[in-house]
Amino acid sequence: MLFSNKLNGEKRTIKVFPRTTKNDGNMSDIAIIGERTYLYEKLFANVGVSFQFLSTAVLGSPFLPKFKMVLIPTGFANPQYCKTLQALQRLKSNISDFVKKGGVLTVFGPMVPEHNYDWLPLPLRYVCALGSQSVALTGDECSCLLCTSTPECDGYLIAGEGFETVLKDEKDRAVLVRAKLGEGLIVATSVHEFPAAEYIKWALSRARPARL
Repeated sequence: MLFSNKLNGEKRTIKVFPRTTKNDGNMSDIAIIGERTYLYEKLFANVGVSFQFLSTAVLGSPFLPKFKMVLIPTGFANPQYCKTLQALQRLKSNISDFVKKGGVLTVFGPMVPEHNYDWLPLPLRYVCALGSQSVALTGDECSCLLCTSTPECDGYLIAGEGFETVLKDEKDRAVLVRAKLGEGLIVATSVHEFPAAEYIKWALSRARPARL
């Protein structure tokens, strides 16, 4: 089941929901690109982190606070579910700067037949292929994104220069990749499930606040 909500039009306000940890007023731990979703809200509240859901209309605004992690949910490139892709393409340089300055960018599957991630600073491709997969968990820290060794996946990834494969399915296709860029990190996955709480804690522990 898709866990990305359909966007209901471009809105001009930043949605801020109750925070469960203190901050200095100029930063939230996580930005989620898209409309409010109850399950994400519950997940982050349970972990005890501050978060904001951002509509595509406010992306790039100089009034946005700093974030440690930006999360792009499943379906971001599929117009049936949201209008995120055009905003990401417009913000390519902002995304690159965010990561270089220490932010962690976490990207889920685009849910289209193929996608080239031309808005990322490093080359990456996606091919849609729905189904349950068996993966061999590794010692790589970001593999804690998965809650199970038999996750549902919506496709697989073809990593370009700069990316390293963290997890593969039984057909030897990448389902989780990572790339270090500057002081930050890009984590991309085709796993069709919510990130584990352990991953959120790990990502925030190694991230630095940066502007998007």
